[in-house]
Amino acid sequence: MKYLYGDSTDFPMQIDFLKLVNNFVDTSVKAITLENTVFDLKETIMDRRRLKNSVLDEMDNFLLTVENAISGAVSRSKEQETIIRYAEKSKDFLKKFIEDGKTKFSDEIFQEIAQFEKKVDEVDEENRKTLESFFIQDPIPITNKKYTIKAAEKGYSSKVQVDSEGNISCLFDIASPELPFWEGHVKARDFVRGVEIPARMKKPFLKKELIPDILKIDDYYLSDLDLSGKELEVVFRKRPDTAAERFRMKMAFTDEFSVQVFHAEEGGVEKNIEAVPELKNELNTLRLRELGEKIVEQTNNLYPKKLRLETIHLVGKDVFEENLVFELMQKVAEIYAPSVAEIKERSPSEEELSLKAEDESGQRSEIYLKKSEVREKLDTIKEKGERLLEVLDIK
Repeated sequence: MKYLYGDSTDFPMQIDFLKLVNNFVDTSVKAITLENTVFDLKETIMDRRRLKNSVLDEMDNFLLTVENAISGAVSRSKEQETIIRYAEKSKDFLKKFIEDGKTKFSDEIFQEIAQFEKKVDEVDEENRKTLESFFIQDPIPITNKKYTIKAAEKGYSSKVQVDSEGNISCLFDIASPELPFWEGHVKARDFVRGVEIPARMKKPFLKKELIPDILKIDDYYLSDLDLSGKELEVVFRKRPDTAAERFRMKMAFTDEFSVQVFHAEEGGVEKNIEAVPELKNELNTLRLRELGEKIVEQTNNLYPKKLRLETIHLVGKDVFEENLVFELMQKVAEIYAPSVAEIKERSPSEEELSLKAEDESGQRSEIYLKKSEVREKLDTIKEKGERLLEVLDIK
């Protein structure tokens, strides 16, 4: 499918952008409404805390006032020696009564607060799902992807951090077992067979000179992987346990490919192979590059299996912890605004935004989004909706 502006010139993004904008508006309304609920709940929690502190202070003041009154009455009594015994018992009784009351009142308030906090968590979870359904579609231009893969008891725990324009970053779980390649533990031979690495210097039988001990890593398990842009770090272990002999490789797929290889004996610390000239000379860089490229290829195959949005950050701040949903959607609106402006300028009608879709046979159909519908939806979130309309410049 090919996409064009309303005036039939090519639309650069080549997607149904108006559907995306409509989805953005729907998501914004729901997400901001949920966040407003969280604000109300948190304000209620603060009110209950203030009430608790105020009531406890008043109870303390009441106790002090009564104790002072009792002491004053005793000091004015003509029978102080007798009265003082009853006065002290009265003070003790009153103090215990007030302390019990403070404890009971505090417990009641804390129970209420716990219920409100539980509701906050429930609303945040609903909002997480709301934003997940939007951001899992990659609605804004991606600047980088960072994969983290760690061996689990069965298969792998896999995540991808998607960095996008506007300093927006989403962390997704990946359903790696859904791909046959990643269903179980992977060995080096599953990427490339016959890769050999010089591990250490050894002394051959009946010889004095040390020579490189070259190991074939076909049966070594992939245990850890980090892939960010063109940089790859991967660990292969002889056995799945952490004490096993291992190789760590750091690769950079720039104009000039580079690789660093570290080796650790059983239970030992890692040593840089390149620090030993004889080992460095035996390092087959081309073979390692082939291995790295196959690892990158299989890792990138995981991307369509991203499943659950774990966290979302705006300028490094957790959107849910910092209550930044409205700011997040404003930032997305700012990213969309230039494209909206171009579409608006090239749309035949003042009342709607228009694109055209052209199928393989050359037949065209119109795609449109009525401005009034956008305004009507955003009106439900009042000033915040007005702000999004202002950013998108849909009036």
